[in-house]
Amino acid sequence: MIEADVVVIGSGAAGLAAALAAADGGAEVVVLEASSRWGGSTAVSGGQVWAPANHLMSEADSVEEALTYCRAAAPGRDEDLVETFVRTVPEVVRFLEERSPIQFVSAPAYPDTFVELPGGKTSRHVEVAPLDIGDLGDLNELVWPAPFFAPVLTNQEVLEHYLFAGGPPPMELIAQRMSAGAVTLGAGLIVGLLHGCRKAGVHLIRDCRVTELTRDTYGRVDGVRTDRAHRTVRAHCGVVLASGGFEHDPTLRTELLSGPLTHPVTPPIQHGDGLRMAGQVGAAMAYTGEYWSWPACQAPGRTWPDVAATPQPQLTLPERSLPHVLWVNGAGRRFVNESSHNCAAAFAEIDPNTHGPRNLPAWAIGDAQFRAKYSVVGIPAGTPAPDWLISADSLAELAKLIDVDPAALAQTITRFNRMAEAGHDDDFQRGRTYYEHAFGDPEAAHPNLGTVCEPPFFAVPVYPGAVGTKGGPRTDRRARVLDWSGDPIPGLYAAGNAAAAVFGPGTFAGGLTIASALTWGWIAGRDLAAMCPTSRGCAGGSTT
Repeated sequence: MIEADVVVIGSGAAGLAAALAAADGGAEVVVLEASSRWGGSTAVSGGQVWAPANHLMSEADSVEEALTYCRAAAPGRDEDLVETFVRTVPEVVRFLEERSPIQFVSAPAYPDTFVELPGGKTSRHVEVAPLDIGDLGDLNELVWPAPFFAPVLTNQEVLEHYLFAGGPPPMELIAQRMSAGAVTLGAGLIVGLLHGCRKAGVHLIRDCRVTELTRDTYGRVDGVRTDRAHRTVRAHCGVVLASGGFEHDPTLRTELLSGPLTHPVTPPIQHGDGLRMAGQVGAAMAYTGEYWSWPACQAPGRTWPDVAATPQPQLTLPERSLPHVLWVNGAGRRFVNESSHNCAAAFAEIDPNTHGPRNLPAWAIGDAQFRAKYSVVGIPAGTPAPDWLISADSLAELAKLIDVDPAALAQTITRFNRMAEAGHDDDFQRGRTYYEHAFGDPEAAHPNLGTVCEPPFFAVPVYPGAVGTKGGPRTDRRARVLDWSGDPIPGLYAAGNAAAAVFGPGTFAGGLTIASALTWGWIAGRDLAAMCPTSRGCAGGSTT
């Protein structure tokens, strides 16, 4: 039996932040990761952190302005938790810089989703500066592979070079970073956290899935059981649930989510373990119907490196925000502002006549203008279309290939083209916000609007995806898990997507998931370290 002060379940941003904070406070910490790779969903993310009032901001900001924005963009959430997050996240950013090799840099090209709302800002995000992987080994074996390019450029560099909008990649910089073993984005964040945890003496164990929480005779959570020959790991002070959500569990998705989710873009390891274990000890649940929704595309044959070869979708980015493309549903009609951050919420709309989803199936329809300049489902601009990309020389032919009424599709595109030529979308207000322009093409006549009129035309299925679920055990401002009476369950904490989300139902900033994970993980680790009666921290960590 292994013993420690604190046991952390999961090695994403939430788990490693909790482990680092607890170890820094003098606690002996063990991290248990179910898979053979570290980092969970964080490792394949952009890694940006929404950190209002952080010390790197060039734009003036304050806690009060950030709270104003949160209230305007996500009304009705727990005010105490919202304020705790906003006041704490700047401290977490500084802590990680002081206790790990992570150095954050500002990402001024990455704005809030709703800059125009009261308190909205254009540059609250920070991200990890390129850092050396060091002696952690091969990145391809260390973390889950990202479904886009190698993580060697920062978000700021991607946006500065307009890479999503067809800009030429900085090949010399990319070669320099790859040669130096430098990593960025979510993978870089995990690498930095792993280095920090090892230096702080955290014991890191992979391939060890936790199956059950254990409790003492007084009901306090005092450890876990794992799938390693029924191994028990004792926790003298407490356990942190940081095992992610349940987007890869078909049963939980069907029973709990309020909308369709068929193509999660996270690694296939989030099966709701934390949700189930918390429920078994009486935790109160909240927001189980919500998820961090995103549109997704799937390139045939692209899979995760797991035993089941699970399909690996990718976020729909160019296919929603750039000119010369629009979305239609099965009726051939547009149904959403495609370039809005919360566009995937439209997939949950129910048709009262059929009681089925009104906007599924959905298709991104584009033309030769799009293909000449932008990538589509990872196919580089200007390259021959693969056989699997649905293409046709006329809209009527394309409509037949995707089983959409040709007259309806023609009418939709004719109207869209008139609005694109005029430079304003009267139907869904596409391209009217700062956020949308930031992810559009600055060299186009309009960053987000352009006609779809030059053959050949293409159609790409757009699926309801997600970067995680939001439902889980309720927590208080100390990240302690609460029971149905509102009382803390002794010894049990939760953070990241394993806990009920503080913000929702949609999102109002990129990087809100990572920021929440780091902040609540840090809060949990600090609180546990303060409660430990003794300090048994060791001089150096280990990895198994």
